[in-house]
Formats: sequence, structure tokens, C-alpha cells
Amino acid sequence: DMVEVKTALVSVFDKTGLKELGEFLAARKVHVLSTGGTAAKLREYGCTVQDVAEYTGSPEILDGRVKTLHPKVHGGLLAARGNEKHQKDMATHGIRSIDLVIVNLYPFRDAVAAQPDDFPYCIENIDIGGPAMIRASAKNNAHVAICTSPSQYPKIMEEMKANGGCTRMAFRRNLAAAAYALTSSYDAAVSQWMATQVTEPPSTKTVSFEVERPLKYGCNPHQLPAGLCSVNGLKLPFEVVSGTPGYINLLDAVNAWQLVYELGKATGKPAAASFKHVSPAGAAIGVPLSDAEVGVYEVKGKPLTPVACAYVRARNADPMCSFGDFVAISSEVDVATANILKIEVSDGI
Repeated sequence: DMVEVKTALVSVFDKTGLKELGEFLAARKVHVLSTGGTAAKLREYGCTVQDVAEYTGSPEILDGRVKTLHPKVHGGLLAARGNEKHQKDMATHGIRSIDLVIVNLYPFRDAVAAQPDDFPYCIENIDIGGPAMIRASAKNNAHVAICTSPSQYPKIMEEMKANGGCTRMAFRRNLAAAAYALTSSYDAAVSQWMATQVTEPPSTKTVSFEVERPLKYGCNPHQLPAGLCSVNGLKLPFEVVSGTPGYINLLDAVNAWQLVYELGKATGKPAAASFKHVSPAGAAIGVPLSDAEVGVYEVKGKPLTPVACAYVRARNADPMCSFGDFVAISSEVDVATANILKIEVSDGI
């Protein structure tokens, strides 16, 4: 279960957090295999670094397209410890076991966003060696820990500190799952872009979802909470300012907003809606209340702006159904409206 980290392969595009990690590996006397700028930085931080080209006996070639694609690298990543044949092959070919791999990828989506019409430029930003090492390490998670993001560095260091310089199987398996999620998302980005560059797009389309925040609970007691996800690396169309919404809350928010947006645009007046379980309990526009309505809606003596009038009308179309609702308002919420909102029981706005 425990694997001591004696050798690490480090090759990163994003060098965030590399100083702390490098100093940690140096203090642990971990032998580091690395390339290019990463190797130079790690030497600054006191690591014992061996260039991959020196280790493999093969220089970087093809303008850096081939650096780590070598049996001495992938053999060290894929060898099964304790397998006599594997151990014999490693001894015969001078292959070193690699216990920890730290790799992150060329930012392909950023490259496409910067120069979407420059086909050769985008092609050069497709990472080959990185995903190959990630997939190999993740497959051999029984023996290798694969780290694909600077956000994981603290966990790596905590794991090794807590276990005498070793990593546990459960920890490595969690890292492997994250690694395959990353390569899947990366390949999806490349595939989507390539499909826009050809005359016969493939029939298979892959969409990548990234959980931005967990939701409050599942729809039923036996279900785990859903997640609020972005699609293909795009930003969410809204921001959760406060609280933790549930799945139905978000459906209510999105549908209520569409209703008040269209209603306000069509009438030129502030619009409001009260949604419950993805259905409008009430919707209205900001027209003045009659004296009778002021009394029935129990807002006598309160300032009533057009926005406040829209909300009062929407909320009181069916006040029983609106209890614990989700509110949408097409205009900025003014003080008069806020003072009425704060006395009602709503899940959100």
C-alpha cells in the first residue's frame, strides 16, 4: 500500500508553487528527473536534478516535440513493482522506478482563445508528452502518484509528511481519478477545436463539465448533492453571491429571470416573479397599487416604488404558494423593495 517517494519526474508549464515543492523535495533528498526551464528552477531551489536527456541518453529533438517519449521514462512509470519480469527488464535497460510525477499541460484553450485562426500555432500548443506521462502514471496508480495541478502540491507534501515520505494507495487512486478527468477535458478541448477546422466534422462530440461549487442537497433523500458546473471551461452566466443554493433553487432562478427579463423588456416597466418548484406562483409589472390592494397586501404606510409594486403584486398572486419561493426582479432592487423582501420567507433572489 505504501510507496516511498525516492524519484520524482517534474515537468510543468505552470510554475506556480514550484519553489515550495522544490524545497520540500530537496529536504527529502528526492532524486528529480526534469526538463528545460523546470529543471533550471528546481536546481535553484536545491533539488538534485538529472536532466531527462541525460537519463535517457537521448537529447530533446524536433524543436522539443520529443523530450520524455522514451522507454526509460515510460518504463519507469508503467513497471509493476514486484513483477519479476518487469524488474528484470528494468535492470537490463537501466530503467529507474519513478514514484511521483508532477506534470501540467500547455494551456490549449488559452492558445485557441488568443489566436483562434492560426492553425499551426494552435497545433503546436497541443501537448503530447504531458498527457502520455499523466495517463501512464494514472494507470500505474498502484505504484505511482500523479500530480497535475499546483493546487495539489500542499496535499502531496502533507501526505508525504504524514507517512514518512510515502504515499498511500487511496491517495494515489484519488490523484489518478483527477488525472484522467484532466486528460479527458484536455482532449475534449482539442477535439472541439479540430472539429471547427475540417470539412467533415466527426459525429462524436465530447462536452467537458467542471464542478464550480456543490449544491445544497439532492432532490430526494437517497441522492447525493448535485454540482453546479461550467461547460468546456466557459464562465458561469451568473454568480452566487451568498448561501448555498439547491438544484431546484437554480432552476427557479434561471426560469424566473428569463420571465422577468422578457416581461420587463416587452412592457418597459419593472417586472417581478415568484417561482416555486420551477413554476411561477406569481408574476407582475410595476404599476401602482390601489388603496384596496395596499390594504389587502398589508403594505400600508410602506414606500412603494414601481419595483416594489411589481414585487408585491407577484408575491401576493398566491402568497401561500410563494412561501419559500425564489424571487426574480428585472431591475435593481431599491431600498423600498428590499424592506419588503426582508420580511418575507424566500429561498433566494
